[in-house]
Amino acid sequence: MSFKKIKLAILGSTGSIGTTSLKIINKYKNYFNVELLACDKNKKIILSQIKKFLPKYVIIKNKQNFDYLKKIKFKKKIKFFQNLNDFNKQNKIKFDKVILGISSIEGLEYAFSFIKFSKAILLANKETIVCGGKFFLRKAKKANCKIVSIDSEHYCLNECIEIFGLKNIKKFYITASGGPFLNKNKKQIMKINPNIAAKHPNWKMGKKISIDSATMANKGLEIIEACNLFNIKSENIMIKIHKESKVHCGVVLNNNLIFLVAHNTSMTIPIENSLIHNKKNLIEKNFFFNKKNFLFSFDESSLKNFKMVSLAYKALKYGDRACIFYNVVNDQLVQLYLNKQIFFYEIYSKLNKVMNNKKLFKYFKKKITKLSDIYETIQFAKSFQKLY
Repeated sequence: MSFKKIKLAILGSTGSIGTTSLKIINKYKNYFNVELLACDKNKKIILSQIKKFLPKYVIIKNKQNFDYLKKIKFKKKIKFFQNLNDFNKQNKIKFDKVILGISSIEGLEYAFSFIKFSKAILLANKETIVCGGKFFLRKAKKANCKIVSIDSEHYCLNECIEIFGLKNIKKFYITASGGPFLNKNKKQIMKINPNIAAKHPNWKMGKKISIDSATMANKGLEIIEACNLFNIKSENIMIKIHKESKVHCGVVLNNNLIFLVAHNTSMTIPIENSLIHNKKNLIEKNFFFNKKNFLFSFDESSLKNFKMVSLAYKALKYGDRACIFYNVVNDQLVQLYLNKQIFFYEIYSKLNKVMNNKKLFKYFKKKITKLSDIYETIQFAKSFQKLY
């Protein structure tokens, strides 16, 4: 029986999310057509991806790579673009699914562009929901574009909501490993070296997100993302420290039954299930459940040592612009730390100083009604670096 292949775009194809996604797609190549790849610096990987998947379009921001790849003759005619605006003007494809794996604020621009070109966007970019907020979700709904988070916590929360229904759940939990400094005292980590802070005990991640895990800023961002994405009140979603990183979320139903969702410490399962629903013999197997002995431990008392989480709740209370500030200022502080310009403890102390600046409270309350409001707030947040 013949069927129509799913048209895909992979944004951030050479990164961790992109390469994992393409590995899955290659296993199920009869189901998919990769129509677009977007990347930046890794010339060797993108060349290999183009040869294997032969997309119609490729967006490459890096000029040197753009000039090099454009001259190569491939088996199929490929249109190359150096920026998103040029692609937007010429694109005629409506993608079935777009995987957004471009990190940081840069991914926000792609998210807003591709809601016009896609039936569904699979998000691995927190900034889209944290900074774009309800405004982005309204724009996506208007464009009939479904938004699905493929972060493990949000994917698992969404599964619970689809099974039980939002009105039947009274409490939501996402889990956190505690990073490399769980149960370490303040003196031990105040001036810790960035190379040590970036070593996550369970997940293989980039340096920036690994530092966010060490400070727990990533959980703060995930709380904001979940509240926006699922329309959850901030008082109804909490964090449990779960150092094994096997359980990704939990829900308490109105009848007080508790359900936990677990899978391996791999992005393959949420990506694979978001791409292909209800298929047997998926690539990733939940091998940990076959082991004779394993433990699931949960703890909330250790959260008091991770004050970045409480700042995220504060940002939600203050408003959408405060959430943007939390995201942008944290990004800048992490970069300063990685550059060894500030100490580890200063990531929190300096962000706390900004978030509690009384001069900003009135600004935080201003509603976001258009896309330019988001970018104006991002630029304003960046300008606060002089006050760190």
